[in-house]
Amino acid sequence: MKKILLTAGALLAWTGCAVAGAGGSVVSIPAEDYKAILERLDTLQKRVDQMEKAESPSGKASTAAMPSKLAKDVENIYDTLDKVETKSLKDRINLGAELRTRVDSFRLKDDVSVDHNDNFWTNRFRLNLDSEIQKNLLFTGRLTAYKNFANTGTDSTVDANQAHVLGSSSIKLDRAYVDWIPEGMPFPLALTFGRHPSSEGPPSELKENRLRQSTYPSLLFDGEADGVVATVGLERYLGWKNSGIRFAYGKGYQDSGNTSYLDDPTHQYEDINVYAMFFETEIPGVRDSLLVLSALQATDINSTMAMGAEKIGNMSLYGAHVQANNVADSGFDLFLSTGLNKTDPNGNATGGLGLLNSDGTSEHTGWSVYTGLRYNVPYKPWNNPKVGFEYNHGSEYWASFTWGASELYNKLATRGDAYDLYYIQPFNDNLFGRLGYTRINYDHGGSGGLFGEPGDSNASLDNVYFLLDCRF
Repeated sequence: MKKILLTAGALLAWTGCAVAGAGGSVVSIPAEDYKAILERLDTLQKRVDQMEKAESPSGKASTAAMPSKLAKDVENIYDTLDKVETKSLKDRINLGAELRTRVDSFRLKDDVSVDHNDNFWTNRFRLNLDSEIQKNLLFTGRLTAYKNFANTGTDSTVDANQAHVLGSSSIKLDRAYVDWIPEGMPFPLALTFGRHPSSEGPPSELKENRLRQSTYPSLLFDGEADGVVATVGLERYLGWKNSGIRFAYGKGYQDSGNTSYLDDPTHQYEDINVYAMFFETEIPGVRDSLLVLSALQATDINSTMAMGAEKIGNMSLYGAHVQANNVADSGFDLFLSTGLNKTDPNGNATGGLGLLNSDGTSEHTGWSVYTGLRYNVPYKPWNNPKVGFEYNHGSEYWASFTWGASELYNKLATRGDAYDLYYIQPFNDNLFGRLGYTRINYDHGGSGGLFGEPGDSNASLDNVYFLLDCRF
């Protein structure tokens, strides 16, 4: 005991600080806490010295001289240190959480079957983390568990939607990235690396009743993605607020074989590489607006998805997104997104599954348009509720990378027409409810897929849902 107290006292006296967290990170203790700890240690040390003098007839320290109060005092001092350590951790990492409970009533109909469920319940939990490591070094992370009620579920085998489709109650890495702004550069530059903020992009924040969550417009890409992004700020050169250009590189798939050995012969598939460029700015003269122009190419789309063909080709995506909030102080938020995709097949098709073809060689172009509005009702007794409507249409060969959509359906991948009406009711600053109805008419099959001829379809989906979302 004496040795422990002396060691703790020496450490505090020498450093004036405590060691907190992994790696021995040094964090400062407020002066009053530091002084209180030293005084407590000094008092405890004197009591230990006194007890060691109170020896029994046998010459050994009497166990009776070890009162329970001392043990309690020692426990208190460690509680104090734990509180200091916890506070220091909170000072460095901001934590937040979200819990969403949702019930859906859907009916999916086609020529041969009807699938319906009028009582489908789900839970989604998220843990949000962020930290200003240094002035020019920022970390952001999010962990997610998303599951059905009373069902252990099966996790997705697709990495791009692990955290956004229903699975087990296990925790998934939704996003984890660092923004680094190097000092002394001749032009404004930021580097982002890790698991990107690439899900729930504009205009998803309108329906989700929150601030913008992603770099990329959701019509082209919605899901988890790993990669590196370089952003060059252009505001000083163009004079346009929040303008910049981004260059991104990531992996749609990376073959690791069945082992971690690089020379293992089971490494047989080509990696899917993704290259992208985005220009972004606030629209000159339009307050609280956004314009994003996007270009993206995925190369060597391969048999990890297409059942046997090693490589089936490349696909390019182009998009434009325009958005303005509270237009002319009217309370209306408006947006318009467009997308264009073009395939470059390489001749491979296994079982009639080529890149949007059945022969392996036919090239196709698809397109989509996505538009909508939200009205912010200026009625304070009801906490200013919101009403929104969205519409999107996709052509026969429309294809994008929206596999991480968090609905039970991939609305933005629709080859046909989708109508979406919703009402948001805030109850307080941390809790809101959303009631919505979605209708989708599928003119062509395979919505959301990249393989085979789409073909005609007369399927339809009707879905009514209600959710409660708590964030704190």
